[in-house]
Amino acid sequence: GSQPLRNGGRASERASEGGRWWWCGVGAWVLGREKRRMAAPLKKKLSLSEKLSEKLRNLTTSSASYAEPISDGSDDDTFRREKKTRAKYPLSLDLTDAKYAEAKINEKSLSFIGAGLRSEGLMGIEFWIYSIGLYTELSKTKKALLKYAGEEPGTLQDNEEFCKDLIGMTSVTRVLRFVITLAGLTAGLVVAQFDKVLLPKMKAKGKEDNYKIIVDQIGKAKLKKGTIMLLTLSADGTVACICDGELLGTVTCKVLSESIMDIYFGDKPVSKDVKEKVCDGLHAALKSEQ
Repeated sequence: GSQPLRNGGRASERASEGGRWWWCGVGAWVLGREKRRMAAPLKKKLSLSEKLSEKLRNLTTSSASYAEPISDGSDDDTFRREKKTRAKYPLSLDLTDAKYAEAKINEKSLSFIGAGLRSEGLMGIEFWIYSIGLYTELSKTKKALLKYAGEEPGTLQDNEEFCKDLIGMTSVTRVLRFVITLAGLTAGLVVAQFDKVLLPKMKAKGKEDNYKIIVDQIGKAKLKKGTIMLLTLSADGTVACICDGELLGTVTCKVLSESIMDIYFGDKPVSKDVKEKVCDGLHAALKSEQ
């Protein structure tokens, strides 16, 4: 009479064990889904191309440095540094040399405003891609933005009107100075990024041809860790690219000039850190005028 009970007990045990395996299977599926969800990611971000995502993945298994200071040594009063990469930014920029004549930078001294870092995170690792500093004609910049001097410190990056005025300040010469900090970064990857965030803006405004002229020149740049690249935005609308002292090309298009500023200081900046640091620097400059 006890045999059926034992069989029933075994059946119950098998059912219980099967239930445990089923729940383990469900747990493994959920965990796998979460891992895939967390691992996919970067290339889905607006600012990141598939090419760059693949490049970053490769760097995690290579000996290349992806998060170390670009320069060291003691500081002095002639330059400032980007906080993380320690990249140097001279306090003034002179591009009146004859070899830059096509860039149409007539101001002998453009003033440093601030610098931040363009980085990406992948699998818990931060990759430092490049730092960016902004230089402007300081007196004209103060005149254009002086009404914001009374704003609270640290708030201008979230002030839509301020950012709109900064982007639309096309009558003031500005220079974006890039310092490449990611070993192995190529001009092709930089162009792919611009295609992601800048090309749609130019297409929407019917200025794709102007975009192509300057980006094709950027694509010829020979980049390495420490390379300095300038995007100059002249008051007359001339946009020029200068790489390690060599003028690569120019195009005159105020829409392009404004759109370049928009991708860094608009409502969807490719680097929040760059936007924050530059806006803080502008606020400090405006306060010094009061």
